[in-house]
Amino acid sequence: MHRSEAAIKLKNHPAKVDILPEFVRSIVFQRWMILILLSVILTVLLVPKFRFIPTKFNVGMILEKDIKADHDFLVEDVVATQQRKIDAARNLEPVYDYDKDAPSSICNQVTRAFSIVRHRYYRSNGGETDEPVPPATGRDTLRKIKGDFEKAVGTVLTDQELAFLHKNRFSSEIGDRLVQFIQSLYSIDLVSHEEYMKWAKSRGVIVRDIKTQKEEDRKDLSSVLDMENIDRYLQDQSLAVLGREPADLRRMSISLAKRLIQPNLTFNKDATEKRKQFVLDHVKPVYFKVSRNEVIARAGDRLTPDDLLKIDALYKTGGGTLFSRTTFLGIMLILMVLSAVLYHISKNLVKNIDKTNTDILFLSVVAVLQMFLVRAGIFISESIAHTLPYISAEALFYAIPFAMSALMVNVFLNRYIAFVFSIFSSFLITFLFDAKISMFLFSFLGSSVSSYHMAYFKQRSAFFKAGLFAGMVNMLVILCIVLISGNFASADTILKLFMGLIGGVLSGAIVAGITPVFESLFRYTTDIKLLELSNLDQPILQRMIVEAPGTYHHSIIVASMVEAAAEAISANSLLAKVSAYYHDIGKINKPLYFIENQQGWKNKHDKLSPKMSSLVIISHVKDGCELAQKYKLGRAITDIIRQHHGMSIVGYFYEKAQKDKDPSIRSIPESDFRYPGPKPQTKEAGLVLLGDVVEASSRALSDPTPSRIKNLVQSRIKQVFTDGQLDDCELTMRDLNKISESFVRTLNAIFHHRINYSEPAFRDNGSRKDSNGYPDHKPAEKNKTRH
Repeated sequence: MHRSEAAIKLKNHPAKVDILPEFVRSIVFQRWMILILLSVILTVLLVPKFRFIPTKFNVGMILEKDIKADHDFLVEDVVATQQRKIDAARNLEPVYDYDKDAPSSICNQVTRAFSIVRHRYYRSNGGETDEPVPPATGRDTLRKIKGDFEKAVGTVLTDQELAFLHKNRFSSEIGDRLVQFIQSLYSIDLVSHEEYMKWAKSRGVIVRDIKTQKEEDRKDLSSVLDMENIDRYLQDQSLAVLGREPADLRRMSISLAKRLIQPNLTFNKDATEKRKQFVLDHVKPVYFKVSRNEVIARAGDRLTPDDLLKIDALYKTGGGTLFSRTTFLGIMLILMVLSAVLYHISKNLVKNIDKTNTDILFLSVVAVLQMFLVRAGIFISESIAHTLPYISAEALFYAIPFAMSALMVNVFLNRYIAFVFSIFSSFLITFLFDAKISMFLFSFLGSSVSSYHMAYFKQRSAFFKAGLFAGMVNMLVILCIVLISGNFASADTILKLFMGLIGGVLSGAIVAGITPVFESLFRYTTDIKLLELSNLDQPILQRMIVEAPGTYHHSIIVASMVEAAAEAISANSLLAKVSAYYHDIGKINKPLYFIENQQGWKNKHDKLSPKMSSLVIISHVKDGCELAQKYKLGRAITDIIRQHHGMSIVGYFYEKAQKDKDPSIRSIPESDFRYPGPKPQTKEAGLVLLGDVVEASSRALSDPTPSRIKNLVQSRIKQVFTDGQLDDCELTMRDLNKISESFVRTLNAIFHHRINYSEPAFRDNGSRKDSNGYPDHKPAEKNKTRH
């Protein structure tokens, strides 16, 4: 290898040392860091007064500063709520269990007791009367009779009752009369405690059948009698039922029945308490309203219980900045999910967004900037409204530049991602306005419509036109909101409309002011930047005129060709033209290695091997990218410089290597003679590649007639297409046809008149061409190579 060859190779492949860990250089890691940082910052902006440890307030505490409500909220009136619960409990109907089988059960016991004693202790003579046991055992027998009867009937007998029943030998007639009397007592409902009845009579009761569990709301309690007031009722019923019986039978019946009867309507305390608790749990609290900007407690005052109640309610409703760690984490996670959704949508709208984090970082910065501006706008509006009470803060809110972020995204990316971003930013903005749907609509419609309107711009005034258009859209949305709310005749309507216009114009002004900053930070290339770069007085173009005049002339012609073709296929003609100006700036470093800059002296490739010659030719792409970064041409132009040869082959030197006598040179693989790529990724990059190929090939035409020009253009485009260099860009077959027609028109205009000289002209018939048809990769004259 020659020393010059080694020097060239070392210069084109400098060693790179990266001290950053591999995981830090990972695009995925960087993307996650951006996502987390964005979510944290946006969460802080959405809850700007956040603090993890709230201030502890106590009754009697002296405040250091005023506590003012930052939103409308309701405070529970504990006393009124408690009174409402008391009233609800007082009006609650008690539950009573009703046992309709109570009288039959008692009567069965009485009948059974009489039957047991009668058959056990009294003998029958076969006649109508029974004879007692012999008198010798009479006292002991009476004790047994009493015990058995009491056990069977469930109550005790007095001596008088025992004497009466014994005298009548516990006859079935006496038992039947007693049963009849007891049954008559249950013609009404009996309850056990008078105190419960006093409570129930004022509101009624719920009667629940203990068997069927059916409930009945009974308001009329006139037929209900408590057990404590039953004496008078027994006397009356005895006269009605036993009025013709002897007095001692009535007395025995009253005395025994009073102990035997049981209430058939009993108070169910557990069921009543459950109903009471249910009612209390469903009593609606009583609230009073605290309005926004109302001073809850002033500095220097001692906190009262009422003040503490309001402060607690302020914090619980999300005001006063009391948020827990879990709340902060929840909001942050929601923002992470929303950002991830925006990213996945953007993948289909921004080409190659996965290959770099620049666009993601840009969107994150714009989102943070938008939220900061809205936050600042809210603060300024409220401050002005506080100073000038006759101006409402709500009207001033419409002057906030809501459309700024969408316009920024449209300027640097495209209108489609700007539309998606409008939804995202409007959703976040809604949180700052108490989730008002009107503010979401105002922000979204103004942002999306105005950004869509500003598709292309060729001068700075386009920003202000877009802002003015956004202002008019804002006014229309405000008018709709006012009509819906029914406050069209309000004095604030004119002010709101004016503020909406101001907000739109302010959005355009901010975008115009900060666009150069974002161009520099993110290496974006806007149409305004392209217009500046299209000035042929740019330093790098002036160097090209002096150091590589042939390359400069070639670039100017390619620019004219691709500009017209870009307009034909609706691509960005300005980007295509300016990129064509700079696509070969890398040749400035070694201009004499390219035939268009040689002026008759010895060809420098004569001393180089085919491999090193191709390396020199290929290196102009890398050198061009470095110069583009040095002169800050922007990422869009740099990408086109890198892609303008795709992965095509340096055909002349590859063929030369194949014909070399040295077997080691012939064995060099074809890949070593190909450009590293990548292939063109956009329409504009594909256009520059095609324009470069066609223009270079057109120089070899000896007689550039329209038909020859047409055949040349079609064959070169077909060759590039067949080689697969256009696989990754968005050019369709229909686009290629339009490009071909446009190139033919432009070249015909360039070669519209030729003067025939006596010297023999260079003809393309015998010229050797490489696989891509590049004339600069094959000999044009003796000892010359076109590169």
